[in-house]
Amino acid sequence: MPTTASKKSKPRVNPEEQLSPLLVWGGGPALLLLVAGLFWGVWKSQFAAPSGHLFNTPNQDVEAGYCLTVAQSIVSSGAPPGSYFEEAAQFWVKRLRDIDADMGPAIAEGRSKLSVDKQGSGQKASVWLQYAMDLCSQKAVTYGARFRSFD
Repeated sequence: MPTTASKKSKPRVNPEEQLSPLLVWGGGPALLLLVAGLFWGVWKSQFAAPSGHLFNTPNQDVEAGYCLTVAQSIVSSGAPPGSYFEEAAQFWVKRLRDIDADMGPAIAEGRSKLSVDKQGSGQKASVWLQYAMDLCSQKAVTYGARFRSFD
């Protein structure tokens, strides 16, 4: 007949594997605070990237002027109404207004910078414009743009 343990006996536990209550009650909340702090830090750092250094522009104003110029000049005959390029141009104009920039100098400096970049690309100016449009669109999405033409 097999023998069974009496109700008074404790289950055998290796003392090296047993967690102390101090570790559970002290370390648990500390670990929870650490995870919450890391989560908050990652969430905040998503918005902490410098906002105005696309194509080595000195600030947000010139960046918006640069990207506005790209959106306006990507189609030589002008952007068709309702197109992605028109939406992008409207976004960058709104961006200039939202950051209270003096639009004239910002656009002029952006056009000047784009002209230098296009000349530096040589015969591949159209490829440069497409590349610039892609990066400007990604930056616009970072700023909260939503392009209806992609829906």
